[in-house]
Amino acid sequence: MRIFFLNTMPVWGGCERWVVQVGRLMKKRGHHAIISSRPGSVVEQRAIENGLDIYPFDLHADVAFWKIPKLVRFLKKEKIDVFIGVQTRDVKIGCLAAKIAGVPLILARSGLDIIKKKFYHKLAYTKYIDGIITNTFALKDIYMRYGYFKDDFIHPIHDGFEFIGDVDDIDLKAMFNLPQSSKVMVAVGRVARQKGFDILIQAAKKAKDNGDDWRFIVVGEGPLEDELKKMAKKLQVDDYIQFIGFRKDVLPIMKAADLFVLSSRYESMTNVLREAMSVETACVTTDVMGVRGELIEHEKHGYIVEPENPQALYDGIKYVLSNPELQTAMIKNGFARIKSSFSVEKMIDQIEQLFKEKLQEKGVKIS
Repeated sequence: MRIFFLNTMPVWGGCERWVVQVGRLMKKRGHHAIISSRPGSVVEQRAIENGLDIYPFDLHADVAFWKIPKLVRFLKKEKIDVFIGVQTRDVKIGCLAAKIAGVPLILARSGLDIIKKKFYHKLAYTKYIDGIITNTFALKDIYMRYGYFKDDFIHPIHDGFEFIGDVDDIDLKAMFNLPQSSKVMVAVGRVARQKGFDILIQAAKKAKDNGDDWRFIVVGEGPLEDELKKMAKKLQVDDYIQFIGFRKDVLPIMKAADLFVLSSRYESMTNVLREAMSVETACVTTDVMGVRGELIEHEKHGYIVEPENPQALYDGIKYVLSNPELQTAMIKNGFARIKSSFSVEKMIDQIEQLFKEKLQEKGVKIS
């Protein structure tokens, strides 16, 4: 199969990781994968690093219809069998181009609830494409409530998780000049409103006010970094929480933490939570989409708290730290959960089978 992925998001996140991962694994199985993204984007760089063919496509708006003819010509020339659009603009422009080019199978991939109950979304996501791949059953349930998708139109396939192997041990407290007596919580993600780091700062404030010997480390970069640092200083917890920016050693940092904390307002199948579970760190997480039931059973694989509630987040952290037996059990069960249920082999089997079945339905012969 000749598969074309279009993802014009300029920053790196879960959907961007999925595109490169699936492209690489499909290539490993003998298929031809082409990754299309903005020139110079992280997606393009990672695609090149993984030995994938690229097609630079500079798409900034979902009304850039003048971009369509060039993409149509490329898709025809490459004889693409499967086209996958990721962002809403990728579907509106890219999938329309794929339809004009006569690509046999056109799909959208949705990792967050970006499809809204609006007329132009209904048009793009029912007229241009043959189906939607989601990464959670919860997201399928949301879309099915709209009333205009058939059940076999939406295909939930959990993202596969790749274990890195041995992760280095580090001295987190020495590295970041933290008190040796302190408990250290680590959070990872883009420093944006979605991730709820303002809620984490407020939880840190409660910890300091209550005399808890805790420290918080936030790994990641994003548009709210300066604002959140000012917030921490205003609340007088800048000695309790550090924003350390982008790090390549994120897994060793997670592994060395006493707890991993996900404070997000919303997510789908979050990768950082699975990374923390894979390095055997206990997790406290907000009750966001894709967590309860699909990834974590409360107090078995992790501890789940109410979103956007600093008191609930603080109480959850306090409870887990105060119960070492629970913490040990969650570490063991969480690791086993990731190992048994989220293999990349299972994911790529399901994706490859979906492509083949859909193409066969359309009378396309698969080599």
